[in-house]
Order: sequence, then structure tokens, then C-alpha cells
Amino acid sequence: MKKLIFLFLGLSLFSCSSGGTDDNSSSGGGSGGGSTTVDPFKATVNGTSYVFTTLNNTNIADASGGIYGNTYFLIKGNKDTGAAKGNVSGKVDTKKYEIKLAIPKSNVAVGTHNFISAIQPNEYYADLDVTGVVPPQNVVTSTGFIKITSYNATTKKMVGTFSFNTTNGSTTTITNIITGSFDYVLP
Repeated sequence: MKKLIFLFLGLSLFSCSSGGTDDNSSSGGGSGGGSTTVDPFKATVNGTSYVFTTLNNTNIADASGGIYGNTYFLIKGNKDTGAAKGNVSGKVDTKKYEIKLAIPKSNVAVGTHNFISAIQPNEYYADLDVTGVVPPQNVVTSTGFIKITSYNATTKKMVGTFSFNTTNGSTTTITNIITGSFDYVLP
């Protein structure tokens, strides 16, 4: 009888801890052919690691390309660092990050793809937006790379890493250092 009670309690605790919408819940799967990758978009911004929220809680890239246009796949992640993460000019800092990776549809290939401060036709690119801070941050990509470590042309699953720096837009002073990884399916 004791074993049955412990089994019931264990299953109850497991079911309570495995659901939910925290940052470590499964972000893949669902309908539409995505894989069941856990945490498909991770990044470290200025030395702090985060799991980013993905579009529609799936690891399927956006075929519309978003702001980059329909010749790109868009991989995008968002992270709200929450209230009271710092105090700037007497105001509470509720910093929000959005990282966008542009993957050219005509050039999906394993390898390291370097980029500069402006997106080039049929080339890879990464961008960071920072909102919720006072004073506002003007963030401009400086240099970086997207490295595709594996790509399966049949399943269209793409795995890789990225790294890039940003400046404040008016000087060449580095304001953000971003590194991360992704595990996505191209539509």
C-alpha cells in the first residue's frame, strides 16, 4: 500500500512539474511538421544566457522572411528579461531582446556564413532589437557569422550557431555581444 501511495505522489509531482509555459518547456512539435526540439533558440547576450521564445511556440522558420522579404527564411526569438533587472536614470529597466536571423532561401548550405553591418542580397544576416529601456538603445549590427552545422534537405531540419556584435549606431563602440544556437525546420 505504501508503494502505491509513493507511486501516486511521484506521478502527481511529475505531472505538475512537466507542464506549463516556462522557458524550459518544449518549444517544438505541434502541427505543421516541426520537430520536437526542446528550446530551439538559445542565446547569450552580454554574458547572460537565455532561452528565447519562438514564433507560435514552434521551431518552424517563417517563410515570409519578415522584414527581410520573401527571399529569406526568418528565425526569430524573443526574451523579456522581466521587471527590475536594473535601474537606469531612476527608472526600472524591463529590457526585451529580439534576435532575428535571416537565412537566404537560395543559399541554405552547411558552413560558416560571415556578414557585415548591412544585409546583402542572398547572404546571411543577424540583428538585435532592444526595447523597454530608458534611455532607448539604438542597436546596429556590426559584424558576425551564422554557422550551419547540419542541414537535412529531406526533412529541412537546420541546426547551427551564430555570433554577432552590435554598436550604438553613432560610434563603433561595441554595445552588445551575442552568441547562440538554433535548431529549426525550414518550411
